[in-house]
Amino acid sequence: MGGTVVVVGAGLSGAAAAWLLARRGFTVEVYEQAHVVGGHVRTEWFRGIPYEPHGAHIFHTNHRSVWNIVSRTVEFVPYRHRVLTRLRGHQVSWPPQKAELCALADFADIAQELTDRPHLADESDFESYCISVLGPTLYAESVRGYTEKQWGRHPRSLSATVAKGRVELRDDGCSLFFRDTYQGWPRRGYGELVEALLSRAVVHLGCRITVADLPEITRAGQPVIVTSALDDFLGEPGALQWRGVRLLPVYLPETTLAQRAMVVNEPAATTAWTRSIETKWALEELHDLPGTVVLREYPGAQAKHYPVLDSAGENRRMQEELEHRLRAHSRNLIHPAGRLATYSYINMDAAILSGLRVAEKIAAQGTS
Repeated sequence: MGGTVVVVGAGLSGAAAAWLLARRGFTVEVYEQAHVVGGHVRTEWFRGIPYEPHGAHIFHTNHRSVWNIVSRTVEFVPYRHRVLTRLRGHQVSWPPQKAELCALADFADIAQELTDRPHLADESDFESYCISVLGPTLYAESVRGYTEKQWGRHPRSLSATVAKGRVELRDDGCSLFFRDTYQGWPRRGYGELVEALLSRAVVHLGCRITVADLPEITRAGQPVIVTSALDDFLGEPGALQWRGVRLLPVYLPETTLAQRAMVVNEPAATTAWTRSIETKWALEELHDLPGTVVLREYPGAQAKHYPVLDSAGENRRMQEELEHRLRAHSRNLIHPAGRLATYSYINMDAAILSGLRVAEKIAAQGTS
């Protein structure tokens, strides 16, 4: 039997780590600063309609092992995600399909720009990458304004890694946002998933933990998994740059579905919000029932939703410095896991894998 492991943060990564460690015979103590678990993925409900106060979350993965864990823990329903973007008064698929763009009045000019694209994408920065993939016109009308709103900075100041896997041009007729083998949505929301993963852990709610609190909640040598942002955990809030969003939900009592897809992007600089989200799309059984919730997502909130991966790499270097300080901690073995603690722009399956891998490492080493 294992000893006790402390987990800071009860989001997906922390919950996944707690799930595996409990199965390996460890006692797991989880500390969460909020009064509910789930972190950014927790689903809320109004009159039986789901909505997500931290943005749209779609579970998709090519890792069968991860899919087996989540789908055997709670009930998942099939859902294949589609995103639309507003372009010249029309709503077209995102990522864009050439067949839909052919209807644009000046498509001949756009087609020439696409022909002139470089053979390899330019990875110098976010803007250079996007222009090399979409051409200057499509980039200007479908990405630039959205990006400036979302990140509050010029797109050239962002790393190309922010665009990779998210910005592309398609010519295959696939209107689905993701191509992963396994896709779905938890029928009763993500809160139930996280709660189920934590079912064998001791969970302390309303407890904000920093490195200074470890002597009070751990023994010397005891392993600690940190899923909170390292600048917060190490007592240096503001050392890293983050970008937050706020979502304003509106309940529409007589409406079945208010938009043509769960997510509609608003790239125009003249529109204050970046996208609207209707989570009800995930549950087909609700589609014909009256009542829906639509959220508008506004950027610039004081929250840590997204790491700012700048093209100069300054934030990444600061993250590496904080990780070095974490490894140098002499009293406890501290392991970062998940999106916030690793300062990574990753999907949910990667967040779960991050927690599982750290838990596997601790289980292999053993503890007392």
